[in-house]
Amino acid sequence: MLLSGEMEFRLIAFDSMGVKSSCTLVKTPDTTILIDPGAAIMQKSFPLQYSEKLSCLESATKLIREEAKKAEHIVISHYHFDHYMPDEESCGSYLKSDLWIKDPNRWINHSQWERSRDLLQLMSQVSKSTLRYSPPKQKNYKDPVECLPIAFSIDFGNYQKRREELLSKWRKRFMKMQQRWSSERWVEPISSAMHFSDGSGFEVGDTRVRFSRPLFHGIEYSSTGWVIATIIEYGAKKLIHTSDLQGPTIEDHAQWIIDEKPDILILDGPTTYLLGYLLNRTNLDRSINNIIRIINESAPDLIIYDHHLLRDPLYRERTAKVWETADDRHVRIMTAAEYNGLVPVVLRSTDADA
Repeated sequence: MLLSGEMEFRLIAFDSMGVKSSCTLVKTPDTTILIDPGAAIMQKSFPLQYSEKLSCLESATKLIREEAKKAEHIVISHYHFDHYMPDEESCGSYLKSDLWIKDPNRWINHSQWERSRDLLQLMSQVSKSTLRYSPPKQKNYKDPVECLPIAFSIDFGNYQKRREELLSKWRKRFMKMQQRWSSERWVEPISSAMHFSDGSGFEVGDTRVRFSRPLFHGIEYSSTGWVIATIIEYGAKKLIHTSDLQGPTIEDHAQWIIDEKPDILILDGPTTYLLGYLLNRTNLDRSINNIIRIINESAPDLIIYDHHLLRDPLYRERTAKVWETADDRHVRIMTAAEYNGLVPVVLRSTDADA
């Protein structure tokens, strides 16, 4: 655990530790905040036997549940199963805390729209309450890329024409999503202790917690939807947990981090294990260039660089410029496993095969 003034944090479960997760516990003298209390089993290509993957998942799940029972505030940044756990025991713990969850009614893709309602329905059953709905509270939505002037000022050369074609196609997908947000019933929080976090925040004593506006889960118009980043400040220290910005891929997301000037940055890296499949070279280069900008212009005391990135045995090779830049600038950057004094599981398994 790092002591930063009087702010402490623990990296509970991460991909470098053998499970899909970015579960983080933050403590101040005022309160405790558990961010993204979920974990999922590693993908088939991850270099571990299934039994070992299952063992990692069971250990992580047990630890996350223990922490969720004690946390005063719980944050769910979006509705992918590696960020929350949709079971009765977990829901019981969530209900005993002050719960800050991604708005399930807007800036959300179709699959997470359904998952969020399943989660709230389960929590209502556990609490023996009735899930309430209301008519849509917003009808019109601006195109979200209007908030990305930096990304849209860049000429991507040979990729530019293809990028414009894809953006035009994906914009239509966004329009279908917003039609749903503006026409179907909205679900309501099930108690006064449940809050839709997007763009909001709270204070406890001298601790200030803020939540970002909805940010793309990866590239522009990402099919995986939107996430909420968490900013925690106590005294002179600031911690940012980005959730799933995948790099960040988008230049404006990087600029937001730079402007915030965090002391501690918990950042998910690009999905290099999907390179050539769902990740192309242009967007990988964007992710690398963006974190290099963060290192050069913001220079956090510590960067935890993990989550999607640590599903790939070649993660260091494919992001070599990032590590070299951090070394040159004397910025500490490491995986969650390394921070906890461990070798990343993806490297341990590779070494064992050698």
